[in-house]
Amino acid sequence: MPIYLPEPQAPAGGPDGKGWNRLSLNAHGGTGAQCALRPRRWAALLEAYDTRRARWGGHGSCIRNGACGDCPVRAALRKQPTVVEVNAPRVLVRVEPLYSDGPGFTGPDGWRLWVTTGPDERDYRNRRPWSWDEAARVPGWDLGRFYVDEHGEGFWLERTARVPAWGCDITSRTWPSFTRHSFRMNGTRVAILHHHDGCAHGEELLNAISHACPGPEGADEHRVSVHWRQAAEMTPPAAGDLRFGVDVRTMSVKIVAVDGPRHELARLTLTGSGWTADRVRAAGEALRTHLTR
Repeated sequence: MPIYLPEPQAPAGGPDGKGWNRLSLNAHGGTGAQCALRPRRWAALLEAYDTRRARWGGHGSCIRNGACGDCPVRAALRKQPTVVEVNAPRVLVRVEPLYSDGPGFTGPDGWRLWVTTGPDERDYRNRRPWSWDEAARVPGWDLGRFYVDEHGEGFWLERTARVPAWGCDITSRTWPSFTRHSFRMNGTRVAILHHHDGCAHGEELLNAISHACPGPEGADEHRVSVHWRQAAEMTPPAAGDLRFGVDVRTMSVKIVAVDGPRHELARLTLTGSGWTADRVRAAGEALRTHLTR
């Protein structure tokens, strides 16, 4: 994939024989080669997610003169991933341009990128701002649409099952006859996934369940917020030979996945008052989508 983006060469011609005229600012010095991993706007960030479509313009300068093998920008993709420290299915990243006290003919001197929970959040400046370089290395999140309002520009990031929910601690223990995965928020357990024998799934199942888990405000040892009459509406539909059942008790909700006539493939137990009907449905859909039969 192309990362090094050399500056385009002007066609020969014009008054100076180099393709420029006196009215072109480019005639007095170009901007040099750029790096596809250093976007400076949303369109360039879209190219940074798949550099096969990257073009010169809209990116930061190359710092290694094309020597990409030992470049720290490239190494940071693996060694310094950017973490979205917000527990939300999507976040709005607002772009704040920074200007010096000079005339400002060349545009902003820099940018600060602020992660927010949406257009209505105003208390986001207590978080650490990102740079554009950091925005190009956010694993597990897909780049969404460009956004603009009266406060400025920004863009959306969409969370995927490749990353767990922020603040949810997932631990796993294996015994000879079963495996158990625990999900905790602020040290309080809110869910347990139990398998007979070994696991037959990837990390995406655990991550998807963590997305459904309640936040710290709903992580407690109180009664669940759903009623047994809601069990039918919270039961996931069958998927091939995989069938599901939901059992609502006073202190817990159990979602059982059965493969075949009687073989229990997995059992998910949800506890705490933060489990609403929507969250239970999301947890059941995570089982249905990611559980390997």
